[in-house]
Amino acid sequence: MANSKNLSFIEPKQERSKKRFEEVLKTAEFIYTHQENYALTVQDVSKLTGMKRPSIYKFFPSNESILEALSFKYASDLFRLIKKNLNNLQYKDNKELIKVVIDVCAIYANKNHPFSNLIFNEFSKEFLIKNIQELILHKNHDEQTKIMLTLSVLMSCLGDYLNQEDSITPRCISETKKICLLYLSN
Repeated sequence: MANSKNLSFIEPKQERSKKRFEEVLKTAEFIYTHQENYALTVQDVSKLTGMKRPSIYKFFPSNESILEALSFKYASDLFRLIKKNLNNLQYKDNKELIKVVIDVCAIYANKNHPFSNLIFNEFSKEFLIKNIQELILHKNHDEQTKIMLTLSVLMSCLGDYLNQEDSITPRCISETKKICLLYLSN
């Protein structure tokens, strides 16, 4: 899925370490959802989990890397849903695939509202665009550049609407589909 060279956090391999890693993420999610406009810190995660900071720094070298790990978690979950939906789709062209991607992104972002801005940050958008593009091109090898640009527009539109309206409304979905389908038609 993702290229591990681009990640600032280190995913553990041992079972005990995986549990600690997940505990840090659950604690970060708790802090993130319960403390509006709060800067998430390793120190606060350490206090709430009872883990020593060096244990946390082993996997998360910075405060930002914890947010990146959360972002990666939600982007990966979203990608799995998109993949499942596209694999179950009998499609005629890329326009149908893009409509499904828009719908799945909107539903997922609204359902996971507290973390929706993590889904549309630069890291997640890059991850999602790259992986969705590969998935679509696996089904249809034509129009590689058009698909990449359409996915970029899609992610930007949904992210912008989310920032402006605090959710992705049916109007946002409709407008995003119009923009993306218009571009694909040319």
